[in-house]
Amino acid sequence: MAQRHAAKGNAKHPPSKRANRGIIALIWGIILTVVAGGVIFATSNYHESVRQRVKYSQYPRSYSEYVEQSAKKYDLDTALVYAVIRTESNFNPDAQSGAGAHGLMQITEDTFDHYMFLRGEEGKYTLDDLYDPAVNIDYGCNILRDHLDQFGDEECAVAAYNAGPGNVLEWLSDPSVSSDGKTLIVENIPFEETRNYVDRVESAKKTYIELYGSDA
Repeated sequence: MAQRHAAKGNAKHPPSKRANRGIIALIWGIILTVVAGGVIFATSNYHESVRQRVKYSQYPRSYSEYVEQSAKKYDLDTALVYAVIRTESNFNPDAQSGAGAHGLMQITEDTFDHYMFLRGEEGKYTLDDLYDPAVNIDYGCNILRDHLDQFGDEECAVAAYNAGPGNVLEWLSDPSVSSDGKTLIVENIPFEETRNYVDRVESAKKTYIELYGSDA
């Protein structure tokens, strides 16, 4: 008898319906958590992918053949050239400013004539040729290279592209705008347009490098 009672006492009771429901609820909770996590992860990746595609569309490399050719010719960073084009015309080859600048890199007629003279190409082109991306980018890169050679500093060169080298020389001689006579304190540049221009070009250049690498 003792053995029979002992066996009976050690027998396992079947789980109650309430316990079964608890286990089922726990399993479903785990399943839903995993599924929700997967959905969140997939959604997050999707949104990140969309953001990246939007950013690429905002920072295109249009006219890459001409940019790469001229950047190599004048020993320029392609990211800088793209940044200048984006800031100047947003890649519109027919752009024209109120100040009389034309094409992708927004070159004025006077500057175009001056550089044709310097290059021994007087009369080779007309004003309409500034709307030809190949011509415009070649001349724009030539101008940018000259500013870099003159000042030896990218921010000075970019400022000169916008405001002219004469203004940059004046700012470099002003202790409130330049602490060393070689570089500019950008936030102290007297012309608001040029301050914003330098910031926009340098910011765009950084983004191009982030998106496409150091060779943009």
